[in-house]
Amino acid sequence: MALTKYESYYNSIKTYISEIRKDNEYNNDSLAFAHWYLKNHFNLSDQQVSEAIIDGADDLGIDAIIFDDTNNSLYVFQFKFPSKSDNTNSEIVQGDILKTFNGFNTLIDNGIPYLGTNTRFRDFKEQINDTFIDEYKMFFVSFNKGIIANETIIDNNKKLFKNNYGNDLNVIIHNRDVISSIYEKINRKNNITISLKYKQIQSAYNVASREIDSYVGFVNCKDLVSAIKENISTIFDENIRLYEYNSTVNNGIYRTATSSSESDMFYFYNNGIVFICDKTRNSPASNEIILEGASVVNGCQSLNVLYNAHNDEKLSDDACVLIRIIQIADFNQRRQITEFLNSQTPIRDSYFISNHHAIRNLQEQLLKKGYFLERQINEYKYKKEHGDSLSYGDDIIVLQLEEVLQYFTGYWINNSASAAKRGKGSLFDKNKIDELLSQINADKVIEAVNTYHDISSVLTMYRKTRRNDEKTEFSSYLGISQQELLDHIDEYRFMNTGDILLLNVVSNLKRHYEKLGLQNITIKDLIIDSINIVKGIASKSSVTNMAAFTKNTSVFSEAQTKVSKLNQRYAIEQEEASTMCY
Repeated sequence: MALTKYESYYNSIKTYISEIRKDNEYNNDSLAFAHWYLKNHFNLSDQQVSEAIIDGADDLGIDAIIFDDTNNSLYVFQFKFPSKSDNTNSEIVQGDILKTFNGFNTLIDNGIPYLGTNTRFRDFKEQINDTFIDEYKMFFVSFNKGIIANETIIDNNKKLFKNNYGNDLNVIIHNRDVISSIYEKINRKNNITISLKYKQIQSAYNVASREIDSYVGFVNCKDLVSAIKENISTIFDENIRLYEYNSTVNNGIYRTATSSSESDMFYFYNNGIVFICDKTRNSPASNEIILEGASVVNGCQSLNVLYNAHNDEKLSDDACVLIRIIQIADFNQRRQITEFLNSQTPIRDSYFISNHHAIRNLQEQLLKKGYFLERQINEYKYKKEHGDSLSYGDDIIVLQLEEVLQYFTGYWINNSASAAKRGKGSLFDKNKIDELLSQINADKVIEAVNTYHDISSVLTMYRKTRRNDEKTEFSSYLGISQQELLDHIDEYRFMNTGDILLLNVVSNLKRHYEKLGLQNITIKDLIIDSINIVKGIASKSSVTNMAAFTKNTSVFSEAQTKVSKLNQRYAIEQEEASTMCY
């Protein structure tokens, strides 16, 4: 069964929660979840979080309290974090909702005595006693569907609070979608704020139910470059592709932007720039709009050209460009907007997942180990040229996202290994990608990539022999005579297209030999044994179409089964068999 996106987020957040629970010795995951949420969403320090959390019995359904006497605000929280990832489809039950409302009334009403034993709750009740409070907020924070079926209970209790106390009670429900967005936001490395001067801008289409707003207008190109130039290496963090070098289209954009006769037509020739951001603040009086959490998700080529023209001191004063600003908090929607805005031109399927939290985490893990994963097209060259704060040594190894996912899947995921060879695009299916990425980490990627490169070098030896029968590297590698190899060279035809098949067999052999307790098995041993196993399957099958053979699911399965039944090193059996055959 495919892993859902919520299960993927759950597993990632669970990792952080487990560490927090251990470090703080919390009794349950919900309190550790509360700590994670308050620290990352409310930006509280660890000490402030500890002061806010209500730990122990008799909390009356309230897990945390924030009292801000500066702003006369009182916030109370209930937290729910499921014990299992498959419980994320549930909701907060009616009893828990009513318990929190009753606890809230006990907290704020001097006429209701607190009879429980929780000292933190009692301290808060005494703290707000006879204190003027202007704002009341109640948060239900849960990694599930939140509150849907019991919305009427929320509405009725808000009305009752208004009738009893004359104040409004703002009830905020942060469900699994909101929590996922918070997780995405804290894992996004760049949180850029830019101030953009405009010629004209106006509020455009909005979807209130999705908390999406937008603006459309136009800006002078020099003002646009001035707004983003300090963040040129990171402003495209959520884009799929980066600058395309030596592009004829970009050369044309440059000519128009710097032309003395055509720069005033730039607005009409260009598709414009699309910003996406967390929040906007517009000042019509100064013709200025501030974008918080900003990223350019379409128009990367144009903006880079304008930046380069400005640095060359050739950007025309007359050049203006269309801009669109999308304000949105939901990171799943942000990713979709980025994907669809970049679907008009061909892009490899793998790069549509470049903003997935698992890919961002993987990039960071690999960088610590000396590998740079190109999460975006042209990312390494672009960031190095624009002075990114990350340090890239001369010996850093650059990895392409598509290849990483192909090798990782071929090496580690048996039931998808043939798909890694047959059609890489199927690996990035939205219904499957979360399950695949839930198993990925830097060490596994490095092992898969290094093994693939070892296999690739052996395939090169084989191809050299096919082209020139005096080349002996391959026969020497196998440990047989050159004549022996040449007499049976057609039995190795599968090696022309067998890279991923051999990668999968090597992986299974390595793990199986480890179970058998075999010692001192080298990568060369594994590759030779894998070649012999696949050779045996191919010879039994009387295959004519080797390209089809090496991506056939049944062949991968047969090889996996054969490995699982071995009770000793396959090379020993093959050595005995070869003595009789040759």
